[in-house]
Amino acid sequence: MTKTLADQGFPNGEFAAFSTAKMSFFLPYTEQTSPADLNQFFGPDILHISITNNHDLEIALPDSEIQLAHYNQIISKFTNGKYKVIDADYYHNNFNAPIVDEHQHGIL
Repeated sequence: MTKTLADQGFPNGEFAAFSTAKMSFFLPYTEQTSPADLNQFFGPDILHISITNNHDLEIALPDSEIQLAHYNQIISKFTNGKYKVIDADYYHNNFNAPIVDEHQHGIL
């Protein structure tokens, strides 16, 4: 059985965390991710985001390679405006704990 991101300790919705270099923002992509969550996370870049027939999230920014996010992957947004689709193992190996509120919801 595949663990969900919630099972692995990730907050609901967008959250921030630190790497050794700088702050980054993250959005766990799950069946519960809403259009409002996507709009908030991607901001003006939402024009380059679409959902495929099999519910993958396609990130097709100009001058960037197209990326697909599957349910239970994490979309990272870096301060340079770039995005990367990662999994929980990559996150745990490269970033500190999520910044969350008292209800374990992600905060910025």
